[in-house]
Amino acid sequence: MTPSIHPSRARLLRLFAAAAASAVLAGCAAFAPDSPEERVRARAQARWDALLAGDFEKAYAFLSPGSRGVVSLPQFRNSIGAAASWKSAKVHGVTCQQADRCKVTMLVNYTPLLPRPRVGNIETSIDETWLLEQGQWWLPQGL
Repeated sequence: MTPSIHPSRARLLRLFAAAAASAVLAGCAAFAPDSPEERVRARAQARWDALLAGDFEKAYAFLSPGSRGVVSLPQFRNSIGAAASWKSAKVHGVTCQQADRCKVTMLVNYTPLLPRPRVGNIETSIDETWLLEQGQWWLPQGL
């Protein structure tokens, strides 16, 4: 014989289960990139994270299909250069003034590797333009 649950207790358990499910779904929604700005922010940060890790193949994959058709992976790798040691990069802001075009401002921290007196770390901002093509945000080479 299965023990029965008092009706008021069963209602309380259902309410608790519903509240827990709502909290889980709300938590998932908080991490889901819904807006174009959030999607571009995530892709721009992932690209820079790949660059910082030295994963040029992964960073190259964020270039627009048209850019990858013109710039090979070795050319891309060589365009990054070796004049600086990248320390960190963080998305500072994303502005989408058009439905298919967003401007990303990155704050990048690096150390120049030039044969001059050591100047230490430098922080600068870099603007990138991301374009929406075929449902995905891409960084065109040279924009």
